Amino acid sequence: MNNRNRAYIAFISPSIFIIIILSVIPVILLVTFSTTSWELIRQGSFKFIGLENFRHIFRDSRAINSIKVSFYYIIVNTIIQMFFGFVLAYLFYRVKKGTQLFRSVLLIPSLVPPVVVGISWRILFTPDLGGINYFLSLLSLKAPDWLSFPTTALIAVTVASVWEWTPLVMLVLLAGLESLPTDPIEAAIVDGANELQLIWMLIIPLMKPIILVVIILRIIDALGILPVIYMMTSGGPGRATESINVYAYDVGFKFLNIGYASSLLVLFVFIIFIFSFLFILLTMKGKQ
Repeated sequence: MNNRNRAYIAFISPSIFIIIILSVIPVILLVTFSTTSWELIRQGSFKFIGLENFRHIFRDSRAINSIKVSFYYIIVNTIIQMFFGFVLAYLFYRVKKGTQLFRSVLLIPSLVPPVVVGISWRILFTPDLGGINYFLSLLSLKAPDWLSFPTTALIAVTVASVWEWTPLVMLVLLAGLESLPTDPIEAAIVDGANELQLIWMLIIPLMKPIILVVIILRIIDALGILPVIYMMTSGGPGRATESINVYAYDVGFKFLNIGYASSLLVLFVFIIFIFSFLFILLTMKGKQ
């Protein structure tokens, strides 16, 4: 081994050590606990039960509901964030002068701690306290009690998630737009391409790798909104906003059933992996 290789190993060793401590070991422990009946309130309950926890998930109506809600967050939140993120990024790309301050202001939601986001939007959606219903009343629209009904509560959590993460999507897509070659775009404009043709037939194909990365990141983070859900609705009303990680949190920290909670989180990771893998597969198939 030469000196250069030793230097490489010396530089990357701390990072590898941190990854092992913070990622690899917790995942191994999570999978291990998911195959046990470990409950903190029962002495001697740490026993190997194989896949029994996973079988129980599909007999648990609350777990099935949390899986459905998780699918909603993954699909709906990602689509809305990508749409508005791209629209904002394209507007900033086309109008470059005098937008630097506005870009910075738009990034503020992504810098706010998720707990604060959840509390703020809970206040905004509370009747006679927040501002949402007041502005709707100015438009002579009847405002519901947002967080008291399943459908409107789900919409409220989605609005909070979109508000928090759309600026980050916008920032990454804007960086991608600004890195595109200008010659093909200018040639298309000279040839008479309108704005929609320019976006759909040239810009989006050129940005496919960046769009793919952003979508995968948003799929991974789509279920990582536990603080927002907990601060706004605590998974209610009637479990309408309870994703699988929120349910796992309740099982693990309220009912102290570590084995079952671990199996729910393993399923949570598996769902994210499947969505990401299928999207990559479809994207690669589209290139052939």
